[in-house]
Amino acid sequence: MVVSRHSRLLKGNLSEAHLEAAIQERAKRLVEQGRLKAQMGPGERRVKPHRVLSVRPKHRLVIQPLPPEERIVPPPEDEKARRWTVRGQLWIWLVIAGALVTGYFAWKFSPEQVHNGGPLVAALIALFIILVTIVVERMWTLRGAKGREPLSSFAKKLQAAIQNNDIEGALDLCRRQRGALANVVQAGLDGYIATQSKELTDDERMEETRRALEEANALETPLLERNLVFLSTIASIGTMVGLTGTTYGMIRSFAAMSHQGAPDATQLALGISEALVNTFGGLVTAQVGIVAYNYFVTRVDNYNYMMDETVYEILQLLARKEKKYVAS
Repeated sequence: MVVSRHSRLLKGNLSEAHLEAAIQERAKRLVEQGRLKAQMGPGERRVKPHRVLSVRPKHRLVIQPLPPEERIVPPPEDEKARRWTVRGQLWIWLVIAGALVTGYFAWKFSPEQVHNGGPLVAALIALFIILVTIVVERMWTLRGAKGREPLSSFAKKLQAAIQNNDIEGALDLCRRQRGALANVVQAGLDGYIATQSKELTDDERMEETRRALEEANALETPLLERNLVFLSTIASIGTMVGLTGTTYGMIRSFAAMSHQGAPDATQLALGISEALVNTFGGLVTAQVGIVAYNYFVTRVDNYNYMMDETVYEILQLLARKEKKYVAS
């Protein structure tokens, strides 16, 4: 360090006095550094005086409940809606319980040929009663979903009213028609009228109307498809219950034939009769269930297709009506 500084002083044409002063200053610094090292321990580290260590304070997250005026209150439970939902599904379980009891007594006091079929005949009778009840209920429901007029005639009148800018007349048609399609269209037109009082663009108004139609359609579709799962289940297990009774009857028949000597004709006849009666009951129940299920599924698909087509046509007519007003 001294040599390098000496060379710089010589190049700068400095005096010898300046060189001596620099050497003495350097010696004083070396003595001071030695004194500080002697005072420090062997494991300590010297901290430079110009470096300031800052310790960041630790923050603790405290979760406090919101005050009462800022809390979000959940909506109250709709006891009436829940009660009607339970009632809507309670009747099918009452029908099942009543069908089981009726099937048992019908088998108990049935003719001898049916009674010889065994206790599984009571289950087949109960399944058939449930099947007939659901078929009647579905026919009644789909008839009400259709409305007073045919769907094609109602759709044409509805489109004519919207083309004539008679929204109130279209709503009156929906109120008189009733049914699933009328409910969906009425909800969409109510949503469209509600958007008139809002400051929305044409696209936003059509989007609100489309959302109202889709929500109403989503609520009506499950009502049309309700209890169809019971039909498919009965159609599936009807054959299985019949085959179970057939198998049990064949077991009794072979057990009667397994005796040494002459077989027991009575037990043999009972086993064969039990097998045939259960087979007949299972096949009849399954066939009626399959036909009824396919029939109602087809009708529900037709309703859904008609509703989708009508909703699409209404949206197109309303969109043209909005563009016509904007152009004028």
